[in-house]
Amino acid sequence: MNLEKEKLDILLEQLAPVILPPAEYPPADIVRDTSRDEIIERIKNNAKTVDIGLTDDHWEVINFILDFYVHCCQTKAPKYMGHKEYWKYIDCDGDADCQNKIDAANETTCKYGQLSSKEAIKAYRVYRVLLKAFKEKGGKKHLYKLFPYGPLFTTHLLAQLPRLVNDVDPHYGTAY
Repeated sequence: MNLEKEKLDILLEQLAPVILPPAEYPPADIVRDTSRDEIIERIKNNAKTVDIGLTDDHWEVINFILDFYVHCCQTKAPKYMGHKEYWKYIDCDGDADCQNKIDAANETTCKYGQLSSKEAIKAYRVYRVLLKAFKEKGGKKHLYKLFPYGPLFTTHLLAQLPRLVNDVDPHYGTAY
């Protein structure tokens, strides 16, 4: 058994009181169809169950993820131009001359891009958006100080949302 597998087994055993649903539905659909108060209450209760203290910084990340699912993950994605345009948009970091074809109508709520429902179930896609959103606060270091097991994995665990594809893949650092 490799080290990453052992760490994951220990983590899952520690977090066993919280049940993760199977990944049958995109989390964006579940977050959109559930009241925010219900999700917040579920997160608070589960955080107490597994002894995770949540600060304002934690809630900022959690609320960003929930808002991203509600506003920036299209179930049908009518204006989604394809993965090349999406990655061009994401990788235009700080380049004023960078042009993209992604609809700018949602720039205030989706300034880090939109995902189709198919992409929004993949941890790496959501993770890249999260890194870009929290870059000014320290990016990955900031997120992992708050969530040592990974911001997406922990948020999904506490909210009891379906797990994302490769949400604990150590190769790109969504969990240690």
